[in-house]
Amino acid sequence: MIHPSGCGVLGVLRKENAEKIDGYKILNSINRVSYRGSDKGAGFAVFNLGEQNHYIIKAFYFGIPSELEKRLKDVGLVIENFEVDFSSDKYCDCTFKISLGNTKKIKNVIKEINKELWNEGMKGRIYSYGTSLKVFKGIGYPEKVAYSYKIEELRGDLWLAHTRQPTNSPGYYPYWSHPFSGFNIAVVHNGDLSSFGANMEYLESRGWEGFVGTDSEVIAFLFEELLNEGLSIEQAVRILINPSRRQKVLDDLTDYHYRGARLDGPFTAVIGYEDDQDLYLIGIADRSKFRPIIIGEDEHYYFIASEENEIREISPNAKVWRLKPCSYFIASMKKSIINYGRDYEEIQSFSKPPTLIPEKYDILAINMNYRELNQKISEILMNKDEAIIAGVMGHRFIGVNLPRLKINHKKLILYGVVGNAMANLNESNDFYVYGNVADDACDTMHGGKVVILGDAGDVLAQTFQGGKIFVKGNAGNRVGIQMREYKDKRPYLIIGGLVDDYLGEYMAGGVIMVLGINIKGEPVGNYIGSGMVGGRIYIRGKISLNKIGLQPDKFEMLNFLKALYIEELIGNDEFEKLKNKSYIEIMVSLNEKAKIFAKKLYEEKFGVPKVEYRDLNEDEIKELLPILEEYERETGNKCLQFLNEKFTIIAPHKKITTLLPVIEG
Repeated sequence: MIHPSGCGVLGVLRKENAEKIDGYKILNSINRVSYRGSDKGAGFAVFNLGEQNHYIIKAFYFGIPSELEKRLKDVGLVIENFEVDFSSDKYCDCTFKISLGNTKKIKNVIKEINKELWNEGMKGRIYSYGTSLKVFKGIGYPEKVAYSYKIEELRGDLWLAHTRQPTNSPGYYPYWSHPFSGFNIAVVHNGDLSSFGANMEYLESRGWEGFVGTDSEVIAFLFEELLNEGLSIEQAVRILINPSRRQKVLDDLTDYHYRGARLDGPFTAVIGYEDDQDLYLIGIADRSKFRPIIIGEDEHYYFIASEENEIREISPNAKVWRLKPCSYFIASMKKSIINYGRDYEEIQSFSKPPTLIPEKYDILAINMNYRELNQKISEILMNKDEAIIAGVMGHRFIGVNLPRLKINHKKLILYGVVGNAMANLNESNDFYVYGNVADDACDTMHGGKVVILGDAGDVLAQTFQGGKIFVKGNAGNRVGIQMREYKDKRPYLIIGGLVDDYLGEYMAGGVIMVLGINIKGEPVGNYIGSGMVGGRIYIRGKISLNKIGLQPDKFEMLNFLKALYIEELIGNDEFEKLKNKSYIEIMVSLNEKAKIFAKKLYEEKFGVPKVEYRDLNEDEIKELLPILEEYERETGNKCLQFLNEKFTIIAPHKKITTLLPVIEG
């Protein structure tokens, strides 16, 4: 049995001088995450630039194929060739080669036909059209769909693949499967659009009709519409990702004009696009990055994937990194990378490809499923104190069965790419990972130790409440949320590199340290310590105050300052001095009476924590020294000298918690 997990996506683009990409590689890669999908749909899109001198139209039709052929001829399309790719007692899948003509006319004809077919009781759907694009999709897991269309035998310049976990529509007809496409555009998507209604209204106002009712289709049509309106690829992408107005990515006029085209909700999407001259691979993430997206590059290809193991299946030595929240990646076959999705200097800090297979090991996991692997691990640890696992490739839930089986105080050594939910509920065992770890690791960990000698993913150490977690490299988004401590249990989370947004959100106890080793600039994202009620966060170096907590925006603070001015709590000079500053900067400068006024308005509403930039005090050094000594010993990161440097220290908006004795083990 495969547990549902949310859709799996994949995009691969070749570099201009590289060989075309074989379909069997794409199939093997998306199969690595088949557990993310279901039997309700899968699909592939392949682009070949400049090979076609005609349009390719692909359609599902619930009826006799010749009826659809006649329908296309009746609206003036010149059909060069017509093939039935698949036929059942319910529907057929047909491919038409259409003579080149006016592109705008072709687009309008297809829109009209789709509208008519849908209004006739969902009788059919033209689901792919263009000069370079072919889409293949259906009901079933990727392997079944690939077999139907002989995907393994195809080659292409750009590929997308998808395994589906339905959210907004059922999965018993193929036109609900991904990819969705427009003219020479294909999209695969993971997530759910809360903006779906507004996006539909925007498209309908531009003449789009006859939707199948899936939010993923809306992304494809929005992207096509924005390009049709004359926007560049980057302009269109910036609108779709819906940046916060605090970031001022969009000017006010653009923001207002395209407000219905902005996407909201938890999503990641991969877009393939051909503009007659070049091919583009695009990855986008929502502003909170609630869905995973991994970027990769090697000497031949660019990659976008839901999980790192998809990339490693094709390219074991690729460089990989994570998109920042509300960011985008764009690569072109001819122009290389246009936007990396984060600062280039940060990308260099991500860990090197992992060692998959050491000289000695107890289990070679590469072709096992995660259930089989966990069973074998438990069998070994019932009889030995240590187990070495080689060839980990996205295996999930490693070690979560150990507490239930009362396997305690053992050591598990893992080589490769560890999947989601490793060491969740861990009580006393030690995990050592020679490689990277995916999302949701160490959830509700009560004790023991986890040492990650690569990078960690998003939602690391959620509700972490006992033990130690040491990350040599970087960690992702929403790290250390809802951490807590109880009586003599205090969790310690030490990160050697950088982290993204929402570090320590709703934190209730414990200690987080971000050391920023080899990181230029600030090693943290935004909204640090939002809503925290306990614990402490230590960040080496001085951090911009506007990154702390979920602060009131500048518009609200301007109104607040005006109110203070009217109440004569500040003067005109002070108003002018403070009007462009963040909440925390303003609070530092206000007199006590004005501060009390501000706290009543904002502190409970926004949960803005307290922040200090200072040297560590004697008690803090006494507590943290043995933790950093152990971290240095386990990871090889030299860090003891940092105790003599200044830290940004974030805690709840009350006196910093009295320190407990250092807890060993």
